Amino acid sequence: MIALYLTIWIALALFAVGESRRSLSLPGARPAHWAWWVFISGLALAIVHTLIAFDVVHHWTHADAENSTAMQTQAVFGVAAGWGVYVNYVFLGVWLADACWWRAAPQQVRSRAVTWSLRAFYAIIIVNAAVVFAAGIRRVIGILLVSWLARVWSASDRLVSSVPSSPRR
Repeated sequence: MIALYLTIWIALALFAVGESRRSLSLPGARPAHWAWWVFISGLALAIVHTLIAFDVVHHWTHADAENSTAMQTQAVFGVAAGWGVYVNYVFLGVWLADACWWRAAPQQVRSRAVTWSLRAFYAIIIVNAAVVFAAGIRRVIGILLVSWLARVWSASDRLVSSVPSSPRR
């Protein structure tokens, strides 16, 4: 079970490091090349985490993953919602799409709406996974991770706001 926890916590840390470097790059500047590799390595570990969970915890039975998710949400929110397992798949898919976009167009500036929609989605997933559904020291680490991302994203927004727009030709 240690591999189950280590893979996702290292994955989230790598996400935060890669996202931090990308977010704190000047608009239109190419983020450090290593940051993409850190970001995609986090995704790879998150996928490994999912595979370990399906093997060790759910014995390769999707119905068991849905039931387990439903029981966890019942315990936390009072509502049995097995669809949360699909939200995890969407999270991995969005992370992959984001990594592909970053790789294809590292200097392209996304609209604020797209950037903040992605950040909001990531925040919702990470807060739930690393704070709401975590316990003990994992919850403390989750709070630190979310706080770090909030600070970086806030600083990034100030950075974008401070850079003058280039004149149109």
